[in-house]
Amino acid sequence: MLWSDLLILLPSLIGFWILVSSRKRDPQARVVEDALPPHAIVVDGSNVMHWGDGPSADVLTRVLRALERKGHNPIVFFDANVGYVLGDRYFNERVLSDMLGMPEQQICVVSKGVIADEAILMFASDHGLRVVSNDRYRDWRVRFPHADTKGVLLGGAWRDGSVVWRGQL
Repeated sequence: MLWSDLLILLPSLIGFWILVSSRKRDPQARVVEDALPPHAIVVDGSNVMHWGDGPSADVLTRVLRALERKGHNPIVFFDANVGYVLGDRYFNERVLSDMLGMPEQQICVVSKGVIADEAILMFASDHGLRVVSNDRYRDWRVRFPHADTKGVLLGGAWRDGSVVWRGQL
């Protein structure tokens, strides 16, 4: 990794961990301070919201609920432009938390100029987590061999009102 890449990515990752470790939690929230929630799984929110006919917060929400029903705690990453894809303005973690019905601490909107794929793969690799996305991340597999491990990437689609998984959940 180039130092310039690290300098660009570092503020987003630090910001995410500050969110995880410093915010007062709703008693219903499942986020564990200073640690990952049990059965954490990374979700490429900017990819999953396109599993239906077009970008949809509803499809993404239903995929997140399906993961939760299977015992997973999603940690969702988004590109900085997610608000302009789903709406008409910038969306931060709080807006997405309300929209998706999940704790802010489990949502990360990367900063403008940061490549979300890199943040997703770095986080997943650092913590040995699976990634929900239809992106195969071929351009990143040399830097993040974790993504090339069988079963790490889990894809799917939204068909006839339900999630159809590609691979074992």
